Amino acid sequence: MADWLRGLRVIELGQFLSAPYGGMILSDLGAEVIKIEEPRHGDAARRMGQPYDGGDALLFRDLNRGKRSVALDFKSEAGRERLLALVGTADIVISNLRPGIVAQHGIDGPALTARYPRLVYCDLSAFGRSGPLAALPGFEPLAQAYSGLASVNGTPDGPPLRTGPSIVDMGSGMWIVISALAAIRKREQTGRGAIVDLSLLDTALAWISMDVSGYLNEGRIPERRANGHPLLVPYDAFAAQDGLLVIAAGNDAQFARLADVLGHAEWASDPAYASNASRMRHKQELALRISDILRGQPRAYWMRRLQAAGVPCSSYNTIPEAIASEQVKTNAVIGTSAKTGRHRVGLPFTIDGLRPGSFDEAPGLGQDNSLIGP
Repeated sequence: MADWLRGLRVIELGQFLSAPYGGMILSDLGAEVIKIEEPRHGDAARRMGQPYDGGDALLFRDLNRGKRSVALDFKSEAGRERLLALVGTADIVISNLRPGIVAQHGIDGPALTARYPRLVYCDLSAFGRSGPLAALPGFEPLAQAYSGLASVNGTPDGPPLRTGPSIVDMGSGMWIVISALAAIRKREQTGRGAIVDLSLLDTALAWISMDVSGYLNEGRIPERRANGHPLLVPYDAFAAQDGLLVIAAGNDAQFARLADVLGHAEWASDPAYASNASRMRHKQELALRISDILRGQPRAYWMRRLQAAGVPCSSYNTIPEAIASEQVKTNAVIGTSAKTGRHRVGLPFTIDGLRPGSFDEAPGLGQDNSLIGP
């Protein structure tokens, strides 16, 4: 069991994905995370998908592993008092409940930090706590659409697309953890907690910060670029004889090595291709020439030669192919519970060789109500 955050108690007022993902990270790192759930149905994520193994949905089990569950109705006076008593024992509260709900019931950041000055309260909203959209609910696709993130995803001749994984929800969970631990560190110096405001919209903008900067500072309106990169060439997916591979020549030296592998070492000194800036001006022409050559051999042939030459590249893998690869196996980010046989992806780092990631099951609804008495 990870113990890096042992001694921290976290109260999670979380639904669906974003706040629960933040709570999952904190739990994996050793904090005690107590999930507050509505008594009748609990977190709606329990039903996001088919019941897994006859119980709650797999998504819920993954996001809430290792947590405790307390079922109470904070909209009732008795439930609110029970929650306040529990918050009084906590270091951190994380919430992504509907706008206005927590304030209406006196469990928002200002109310709770006034009552418990050492508390760190992380409040995640959809669009922000003020402004014209503050009162509106929001989910991943709305944040991606409104922020402009979806506008840079997809193909140039196609519509905007949201990303496959919920990067805004999961990213917001990461920012909850980062900001909460920064506030805890500050509390060690001052003795006082803090209120942290976060939003899905701000997270989405952070993920496209380079595109936002390009527009504000250089007037560039980014286009959908499929698998390409707006600032590097060649840095894209190409079709070989039997499938796609990605070539990412991140500098002129790597491009020179690529040109040599392709049988055109002279490209490295050609004024049209010698620098990244010139390659950007001749992007389409160069891409066609590279594609014509790559189609002559299968992926494995090119992968061997490119890797041997030190040119960054990868085949396009399916999830089964990636999981079966020797590199993923070596990294050991995927573990299996000896108790349940269920697989899980641990956190994407190790500390002193140990990878955080709880094998404990997600809690049943209200199974830890004894934490606050009968």
